[in-house]
Amino acid sequence: MSRLTTGVVDEVWYVAYGSNLLRARFLAYLTGCDDDEPWGAHRGAADPSPPRDDRRVEVPHPVMFGGYSTRWEGGCCFCLPTPITDDRPPPVGRAWLVTRSQLADIVAQENHMPTDTTTIPDSLPAPGVPVRVIDGVIDLLLVLPPMDGIPVATLASSDPPPAGPPAPRYRSVVAAGMAEMGMSAQEVEAHLTDLDRS
Repeated sequence: MSRLTTGVVDEVWYVAYGSNLLRARFLAYLTGCDDDEPWGAHRGAADPSPPRDDRRVEVPHPVMFGGYSTRWEGGCCFCLPTPITDDRPPPVGRAWLVTRSQLADIVAQENHMPTDTTTIPDSLPAPGVPVRVIDGVIDLLLVLPPMDGIPVATLASSDPPPAGPPAPRYRSVVAAGMAEMGMSAQEVEAHLTDLDRS
């Protein structure tokens, strides 16, 4: 295991869900932003370079609204490390092509913690195998099948909070991210309804 704070440049597709579907919101983790943004202040990454690519994908694990975020003043999205076992449609995701050091910064900021508290394995496990990378609520790196020969991972929680309604501001950002990817208003509403299991 190594702490990715010193410039490891290997690429990885980070599969985002929830508010991180919206480009402007996701970029806050890389470039930083002030408190006047809807998602609040972010310190940004040591490497503020924009993602090299992005694409719409499916998340093969349950994603739902729940808990209470002080950042959003209400519920936000959490991913479970278990496979989808019901007839619900797979949650929509957006894969961002970033470096491994950027991924470490993203994980830390998701948990409101310093980057040096994040530990990413040098070799990622097999798809579907979660690995704990930080002592936080969103603590698991969950590896997915590779794309274009590049590793793919999303973030999940080993002990997610109970399902609950989303903060209105958070829900609006998620909807904007889905629309930005070209989803129709009907598709957006259907996916948002599916995320709300409260």
